[in-house]
Amino acid sequence: MKARWWYVFTSVAILVFGLSTYLLIERNTSQELWGHLPLFQFSAFWIGIISVLCRKWKPSETRTKHLALSILSAALLSLGFPPFPTPILLFAGFVPLLFILDEHRKKGLSSLGSIFFFSFNTFLLWNIWTTYWVANTAYAAGIFANVVNSLLMTIPVLLYYFVIRRLGQNVGLVALATLWISFEFLHMRWELYWPWLTLGNGLSTLPGGIQWYEFSGALGGSLWILIINYLLFSYLQSPREKLSSSLPVFLWLIVPIMISQWIGWRSEMNGNPVNVVIVQPNFEPHYEKFHVPEEALLKRFVSLAETEVDDETDYLIFPETSFNRMDMDRIADHEAILQLRAFQDRYSNLKIVTGIAGYRWLTDPDEQQLPTTRILTDSYGQPAFVETYNCAVQISPDGTISEYYKALFVPGAEFFPFRKILFFFKPLVDKLGGTIAGYRTRTEFAVFESDSVVAAPAICYESIFGEFMSRFIGKDANVIFVMTNDGWWDNTAGHRQHALFGRLRAIELRRQIARAANMGTCSFIDEKGGIHEPTQYGVAQAVSGTIFTNDKVTFYARWGDFIGRLSLFISVLLILRSVMTRFVK
Repeated sequence: MKARWWYVFTSVAILVFGLSTYLLIERNTSQELWGHLPLFQFSAFWIGIISVLCRKWKPSETRTKHLALSILSAALLSLGFPPFPTPILLFAGFVPLLFILDEHRKKGLSSLGSIFFFSFNTFLLWNIWTTYWVANTAYAAGIFANVVNSLLMTIPVLLYYFVIRRLGQNVGLVALATLWISFEFLHMRWELYWPWLTLGNGLSTLPGGIQWYEFSGALGGSLWILIINYLLFSYLQSPREKLSSSLPVFLWLIVPIMISQWIGWRSEMNGNPVNVVIVQPNFEPHYEKFHVPEEALLKRFVSLAETEVDDETDYLIFPETSFNRMDMDRIADHEAILQLRAFQDRYSNLKIVTGIAGYRWLTDPDEQQLPTTRILTDSYGQPAFVETYNCAVQISPDGTISEYYKALFVPGAEFFPFRKILFFFKPLVDKLGGTIAGYRTRTEFAVFESDSVVAAPAICYESIFGEFMSRFIGKDANVIFVMTNDGWWDNTAGHRQHALFGRLRAIELRRQIARAANMGTCSFIDEKGGIHEPTQYGVAQAVSGTIFTNDKVTFYARWGDFIGRLSLFISVLLILRSVMTRFVK
């Protein structure tokens, strides 16, 4: 890189990093949200590191070209991901990175360090530009999520390069698709699960083209994206040899959309209508929500509900953790529950579903030793053991209260993964806003039942796991209620992405969804992914709508992420075969 350009890039990076850091600290001191500041801070910091590395590199046209291609891949993947309405860019997002790997293979550049750097650069920029908002929840968790997820994403790329060097480019398409999907599949099934950037999630802005998710799930979308990326890469390698070589790219792009249109046209909803009111109370969660007196909370909830609830309303739904510090062993006597029952009695058949933050005092010595147990001191100076929950309850007209406990928590923000190994991070995590104790996960996996309705009560993060949500269908759920508190992320891409991902679950499971969010976006989602009555972020309001039950069990609901399991099996075979080439000709 020429000295003049190097000074420009470095100076701009330092300026942006310094200014964004200053504003971030100032807002934090003033108890204001950070908004998009982490995006600028993280981007400037990494660009500054790249500038330093470029200064140390020996002048190389190839290295500069590969850096540019690496950044281009990150830009295409980021601009193709929600909330941007350009999912078509995802179908070319891996192409620049594939050219880097191909040139390394052809020229015998066997430096894994170089391949790792360009891959990591692509994925780190993609993570920063797409999920920077995680830092608004907990700063340490945001840094951890962006860096570690990027490191994990380099693993399937390095394995792909290893396989094609051993077995040749002929297995390139199979290797890329199966290795990457295996990564996405496994990334949903360990303590560090973070499937937010699953490629198939990126097509949530294209509901008309992914109606076949009811068979494949979101991993089918990942497969579609990877196939077109590889075919486009193959075509661009020799575009002048045969014009017909562009035909596979065109067919793989168009035919799935045509099939989707046909599936969507044939889908019908003949279930029972359910009249639902959802409330968006708009309490800022960092500095307001958990410090507002319960009386004020109830007043806003009830006053908003009164604007929409009538005798025809079947369900009133409040967001995640709407009420706090509820003793789950005495929940029926809690003042908030008593007042909600009084409101409920004014209507003929109203059921109330709400998220709550609950707790239980533990007397069992075995339970007191669990890692999620918190030790407090009572008024006599004796230790008291308590566990906390993120859960939901349904208050039925007959007075019964059904409970559901959140099972999937956000790594870093709601629980600390691998706490036994990484115990030395506890002081840092506590100081920067995360948690190492976490919530207790109860074994009950409940649905909320009433009359002809069986509702799946998903809480926040759970709604982005397709196979997990299919467990509700196994318990005969015929509608889905999503309760979430997306205000943690401020008015950034985070809450928009989460709202859009809801339509993927609606398509996969063919269940209509009522989505209640603390600050937005509340909405109703039909079985084809159509979003109705969306609320405006940051505005307190209630909306009413009608959703319909459905008892159909889709192929995906029955078989789950079979594409991931098949990909994992093929990936293991490819890796074993590649290793064997060292010993067998």
